[in-house]
Amino acid sequence: MGCRQFWVLLLTWLVMCGALAQTPPSPPPQEEELFLEVILNGEATGLILRFTRGKPSGLRSSVQNLRDLELDPKLFAVDGQQEFDLDSVKGLSYTYDPARQSIALRIDDALRAPVALSGRTQRRAGVATVTPGALLNYDAFTVFGKDRSTSVANELRYFNSSGVLTSTGILNYSSQLRQYIRFDTAWVHSDPETLETWQVGDLISSSLTWTRSLRMGGVQWKRSFDLRPDLLTFPSAALSGSAVVPSAVSLYINGVRQVESSVPSGPFIINQVAGINGAGQATLVTRDASGRAISTTLPLYVDTRMLAAGLTDYSVELGALRRRYTTASFDYAQTPAVSASLRRGLSDSFTLEAHGEGGKGVLNGGAGMLWRLGQAGVVSASLAGSGGTGRGAQASLGYQYLSPRFGVDLQTQRASVNYSDLGTAEGSPVVRASDRINVNLSLFGGQGLGLSLISVRTPLQPPARVAALSYSATLGMGLYFSASAFRDFRDEKSRGVFFSLSGTFGERVSATVSRSRQQDVQTTTMTLSRSVSYGGGFGWALQSVNNNGTSLRQAQGTYLGNYGQVTAYTQQTGGQRTTSTDVAGALVFMDGGVHAARQVGAGFALVSTDGVGGVPVLQENQVIGKTSGSGYLLVPNLNPYLQNQVNIDTSSLPLDARIISSGQSVVPARASGVLVRFPVEKYAAASVILQGADGKPLAAGTTVLHVESGESTVVGYDGVAFIDHLQALNHVRLNVEGKPCVIEFRYDAANAGALPTLGPFSCQGVQ
Repeated sequence: MGCRQFWVLLLTWLVMCGALAQTPPSPPPQEEELFLEVILNGEATGLILRFTRGKPSGLRSSVQNLRDLELDPKLFAVDGQQEFDLDSVKGLSYTYDPARQSIALRIDDALRAPVALSGRTQRRAGVATVTPGALLNYDAFTVFGKDRSTSVANELRYFNSSGVLTSTGILNYSSQLRQYIRFDTAWVHSDPETLETWQVGDLISSSLTWTRSLRMGGVQWKRSFDLRPDLLTFPSAALSGSAVVPSAVSLYINGVRQVESSVPSGPFIINQVAGINGAGQATLVTRDASGRAISTTLPLYVDTRMLAAGLTDYSVELGALRRRYTTASFDYAQTPAVSASLRRGLSDSFTLEAHGEGGKGVLNGGAGMLWRLGQAGVVSASLAGSGGTGRGAQASLGYQYLSPRFGVDLQTQRASVNYSDLGTAEGSPVVRASDRINVNLSLFGGQGLGLSLISVRTPLQPPARVAALSYSATLGMGLYFSASAFRDFRDEKSRGVFFSLSGTFGERVSATVSRSRQQDVQTTTMTLSRSVSYGGGFGWALQSVNNNGTSLRQAQGTYLGNYGQVTAYTQQTGGQRTTSTDVAGALVFMDGGVHAARQVGAGFALVSTDGVGGVPVLQENQVIGKTSGSGYLLVPNLNPYLQNQVNIDTSSLPLDARIISSGQSVVPARASGVLVRFPVEKYAAASVILQGADGKPLAAGTTVLHVESGESTVVGYDGVAFIDHLQALNHVRLNVEGKPCVIEFRYDAANAGALPTLGPFSCQGVQ
């Protein structure tokens, strides 16, 4: 190539490079905006959402689209982003239909939060309220005759939002004895938020199955799971499944249906599966709209003695030991004592326990555990030691397996000679050796068979080795048969047998016939009784006892009313007759008055109908009684910290009564009361017949103004208008044929009756 040709080619190449450098780059492909109907796992969602599509790539979606579809962006690993590629999510696939402008998403169950269902039919918890007040529970038992005596047990209680102060005792009065013995006095404060309870005064120390509890006077701090009755403290099962299409889900526990609900397509989980104590079988049935059913059966084992993983139960006491309880009002040890117990659910299969206590010359501590062996039962064990004046050790080992057909409970415990605790220091020796074997069989036809072997060795008492055999059967027609026998192999005279046949009949009537023989003593007992209805009324019982030829006859009658319960007894034996009575009830101090009522339990409500008496009150749709003449009725024994439904029957209210609501959900605190008002107002109203000056009824639809109340109403057919809030003298204004007029009339509330009809009254023209 010549030199000239070389320079021409070089110049041409440079010109071409310059031209290329000046050429602007091609624009990137633009994204296409799509609004598509979304189908999720074959089910139309009814949503049209925005997607984008680039020419070289697939579809993109906003994270907000997931939220609109009720999907969790965290499960898609796109939380915090604005948009994402559908192809980049593992477990997600799609089909885009340009003709229908729709997109069908198919999502694995791992990308969907399961629908949660509860396996319990537990009443819902609520926030407790307390109306300050006080009450006195009493139970007076009197024996008449020559040796007349009276015993009055009582409980005095004051409650407000800060806690409950209680004091219990008994008054004994007779010709030989007149004294009052105080039992317990304590102030208790509970916090449902933290599940903690503080108690100051008389208390019972904490204990575990391998320790002992004692009465003390002092301070107690403990965890109280009963402040949340809806909370399951033991490990419960959780069953999961998936529905391809919207389906109905049924859960059966040991053949009994516990849950019946509907679920959308996708995964679901049933939490807090209850109704089992021991081995059981759970059957999960899903049924789609066409009736096709899929059944899955799983074995379960639940032990209510254990704690669920992460739960902690504790109790700490500091004070002085109580002595001569029920015989002395104030007898406490001079030296302090401390006691503490702890339980922790390390997992659903392992619960750890610990206990410690100390006092004058005594120091005791130990640890224990509950270990669930899958479906094979639960092993329990403990080891404790003592120091101070009594150095020793105690160990226990147990195994329990329960099932609907078979159950076995094995327990053994050994303590050394010098092992001691706080009870030992107070003169109550520790059991040195105890063994227990319980076997139960559930047979066909409602029959049951049980065998128990118990061996106990305690200082200062003869050892015992007892074997007991029991049998029971449901015979049908309301009849039940049971038989048992026992024998102490350490004492040949200690043996006995027992037979019983009982039945229930209509109207709360029951009968029992039993015969027993124990240490050469034969006893035959026959009882016929009719229980009292929960709503109140009468009940009775007749009993005949023959004890080795000595007969005893007894009859009793009971009446339960709104203000308490009265029972009268008469008994005849050996030619002598004894008569006695028992009167039990309560006096409640609330809402500025004193109200007589039945004995009050854990929680209660005082229903007020604002002075209207004779109104039926219902507790959980069951009549409990009627309000008194002053308009009050106490509803006892409500469930604390749970929603209790209390209603009144409005059908018994007078015609002129007006009420806002006939039912309320009541949540009392423990040992406290709530005032529940059902404001009952009376209409001061009447149907007033209005006429024009010509004596003809006013036209229907005419507007009428009641001057005294300022309220307007309209005239109905035949010139009748219903006017409320009437006064002794009333005026109504209206326009008749464009002319104003007024009607004046009087209303006598005392003699008018319920919603009377007044008139007719003629309209008088005014200037």
